[in-house]
Amino acid sequence: MKTKLSIKDVTPAVKSSVAAYLMARAYAETMRAAVDKIHRAILEESPLTNGHESKHGKPAEMITDPKLTWLCDDEEIMKDYYQESDKRLRAAHLKPDSMPDDHCPALVAEHIQVKTQWLLIECAAEMLGENNPRDFNNQLLCAGLDTHQKFIDLVVGLVVNLPDFKSPL
Repeated sequence: MKTKLSIKDVTPAVKSSVAAYLMARAYAETMRAAVDKIHRAILEESPLTNGHESKHGKPAEMITDPKLTWLCDDEEIMKDYYQESDKRLRAAHLKPDSMPDDHCPALVAEHIQVKTQWLLIECAAEMLGENNPRDFNNQLLCAGLDTHQKFIDLVVGLVVNLPDFKSPL
């Protein structure tokens, strides 16, 4: 692995992968905010509960955070929730007609972001002279999610601070 880099060592592939990552991240964050806004509105109108007492005898609680809807164990209520979600997301033009009913546009966008992270890490690993660039992502994940994200942030920081960097956004 290379221990010292110069500006000339930053490959076009790394620059392109950083641009792709920045666009995917912006898209994922924007899509998540828009989808969560719709889901919160649905939860306000038709509240869900976690449907059971907790281990500590706490009564069932209202679900107000869209990320916690999985706690509702009433299949009929969840079916209605997802149908209403699908209807509103399509009406808001956040979900294209070609997207299956059981797909969430925010999750699709976040998956695209993850794929660009893989690309960024693989390209950076090649630039650093790693013997197995595809395995490098797994090594970072084994070191912890914080280390994984820190590596991504370092590569992004390296590229966006290059004199010839042009923001893709």
